[in-house]
Amino acid sequence: MNWTIRLRLVQIACVLLLLECVRLSRSVRHEWNGTATIVHWLLIVGGVGSGILGFTLQRRIVNKPEKLSSTSTPFTRWRAGHIARLWTATAVGLYGFCLSMLAGPPLGVNVLFGLALLLLLLWMPGAVPD
Repeated sequence: MNWTIRLRLVQIACVLLLLECVRLSRSVRHEWNGTATIVHWLLIVGGVGSGILGFTLQRRIVNKPEKLSSTSTPFTRWRAGHIARLWTATAVGLYGFCLSMLAGPPLGVNVLFGLALLLLLLWMPGAVPD
């Protein structure tokens, strides 16, 4: 099985995990009291930061100089960059799940879930380097 198929399987697993988190957060009722606490804001900032980190971290990993390690090849950096992007996109949704469980603002919860699913569904592995 080649690596693009393996990464697609990881992508599908991440989407299924997020859909289960959405289902679970909707089945458990937490009433928002109308004011966001510092914990709610930290979770929102963490979720947005994770989404941004997914783009910047992948570029840093892929563009890393080869002289740092003898085991680092363009392929291993390509693979690590894509796994990092998938995980950070999933983490956005997990921040939304935590926000939901802590009775956070529904708009913030829905935006984080939507952003995570959007990042995961728009992700494409690209060409495998030689």
